[in-house]
Amino acid sequence: MSIAFFDVDGTLLAKPSLERRFFRDLRWRGRVPATNYLRWIVETIRLGLRDVRRSAQGNKMYLRGISVEILASRSTFPGRAFAAFFPAAIQCVWWHALRGDSIVLVSGTLRPLAEIAKFTLERELLWRGLEVKVSVLATQLEIRDGRWTGRVAGAAMFGEEKALTIKRFASERGIPLAQCSAYGDSSLDRWMLASVGHPVAINPTRRLRRVARLHGWQILAWTHESLAKHQAVAKRGSITEGESERTAGGHRDLKGAPRWSA
Repeated sequence: MSIAFFDVDGTLLAKPSLERRFFRDLRWRGRVPATNYLRWIVETIRLGLRDVRRSAQGNKMYLRGISVEILASRSTFPGRAFAAFFPAAIQCVWWHALRGDSIVLVSGTLRPLAEIAKFTLERELLWRGLEVKVSVLATQLEIRDGRWTGRVAGAAMFGEEKALTIKRFASERGIPLAQCSAYGDSSLDRWMLASVGHPVAINPTRRLRRVARLHGWQILAWTHESLAKHQAVAKRGSITEGESERTAGGHRDLKGAPRWSA
């Protein structure tokens, strides 16, 4: 038995990120109080402007005072967001689940959003004949009286924290990380990828691509072009190896014969 750890934004789902989509949805519906924008700026300055990405991960002041029930129904925002699952991502998760691996989402996104991704992924797997429980490791938000305070509870699931968290998760289950797989798209995922025996860079940023090549990690391009289109082109006998990777978006590598050892 092994564990497959998946980043969410940019890996399983196309960007923009779930949190950015959520924020846009809240803003469009007028659910973000005007004072929260000022609070967000003040908190960003407090956390430090030198590392904007790290500051953004710990600053959720735009959510201050908003009821946690806003995501309870999972009926509006999620429907638009989760149409963006990469077909090859679903196939990859299915392949891991089929061989008995535990599936774990490791994301810097808000825990409630990651939970929606979890339910959506479980439904996709069920449609493919597999009843699988997906675990979630994501950024927790502080809650007071049923409303978000705008602060992160504990450490944000970001950068090196991902590596520390998956190490604890695997250790609690007695599974060596050397037997595990991890998938990520950003240079901020590099610590998580370096922690496992089978790291895979998905649609990597320029910086992560350099790191992946340096360490000999597998690199895959996942797109929204359908597997059916890839197969139709292949049947005509006019597909090149490079074209196959671009069109299949990683399907070829995961269809029964992954490049990594089992």
